[in-house]
Amino acid sequence: MIQLTPNDLPVGHPLPWSLLDGEGNLVLGSGNIIPDARDLALVFRHGTVCRDDAGDEVAEDLRPATGPLGLQVGTLLHVKLDGESARPAASRLIGFIEQGLFVTWPQLGGRDLPLQAGDGVVLRGFSGHAIHSFTSTITAVCRSPFRYLVLSAPVQRHATPVRKAARVPTRLAAYLTEPGDDDGSAGSAGSAARLSLLSDLSTGGALVQTTSPAPAPGSRVRLRFKLRTASLDSEVVIDGWVRMAPAGAAGDDADFPAFGVAFDVLAERELTLLQCYIYEQLLSSTRMPVQPAAVAAV
Repeated sequence: MIQLTPNDLPVGHPLPWSLLDGEGNLVLGSGNIIPDARDLALVFRHGTVCRDDAGDEVAEDLRPATGPLGLQVGTLLHVKLDGESARPAASRLIGFIEQGLFVTWPQLGGRDLPLQAGDGVVLRGFSGHAIHSFTSTITAVCRSPFRYLVLSAPVQRHATPVRKAARVPTRLAAYLTEPGDDDGSAGSAGSAARLSLLSDLSTGGALVQTTSPAPAPGSRVRLRFKLRTASLDSEVVIDGWVRMAPAGAAGDDADFPAFGVAFDVLAERELTLLQCYIYEQLLSSTRMPVQPAAVAAV
C-alpha cells in the first residue's frame, strides 16, 4: 500500500482511487468527492490513509461479489415455501458457489421460517436493475457457526425490470409540519402537526393527502413517518417542497386534497431506509409467471 498525505487528495473532485486505512480496510471508495479542507482533515483525523499500489484495480476488487442472476452478497431476499401464499420471510444472500446459494435463515416477524432439507422455496431479490424471481431447493441446513441454508442453483427464473426512480403505492400515515417546527411530539395534544397519508412513495418524493387545504405550491414542508423494513420499524424525517398533484391523483378526492412533495437531498440513513422499503414492496408485489409445464402437470 502507498501512504498518502492531504496534499495527495483532490478536494472537490472525484477520488481516482479508493482510500484505505493502515490495515487495508476501505475508508472511502474511488469516485467519491471530499468537499472541502475540513472534510479532508476529518479523513486523516484517526490515522494513516493509504491507497492500494495496484492503482484503479482496487475499486473493482472492493465491489461486493456478484453471484447468480447478478445478485450481490448482502442482497435482501424474500423467501417462502413453494406453493404457499403466506407472507414471505426475509433473508439475505451471504455467498455462492458453483451457482448454488448460501442464505441466512429466513425470518418472519422475528421467528425462523420452519424449513428442512429438500423443501422447495420461491425467492425474490433485487439486482439493481431488475427484480429476479426464482425457485430453489434446500440442499443443506447448517447450524454452525450460525444458522443458514444452502440452496440449489436457481431455476424457473423470471426478471421484472425496475425503472431507476422506482415508485410504489402505499398507505402510510405521516405527520406534516413546516421545517424547523419542534414536532417531536407529533400526534400529541396541542401539536401543530397535521396527520396526512402518503399514497405514493419514491426516493424522490411522495403523493400526500390531508384533511385540510393543501399547502401552496413551492412552500416547504416536513414529513415524519415510520417505515417497516425487515420487520423493524424506523422513524424517518424528511424535508421537501410542495408541488401540484398530477391530474387524477388520489382520485381527485375533494374531501382530502392531494399534493406532491419533492424531497430534498436525502441523508444516507433516510435514503437507505426508503430504498429498502421500496424494494421490499416491489419484491412483495412481484409474481413469477406460471410455467406452461407446471400447468400441464396439474
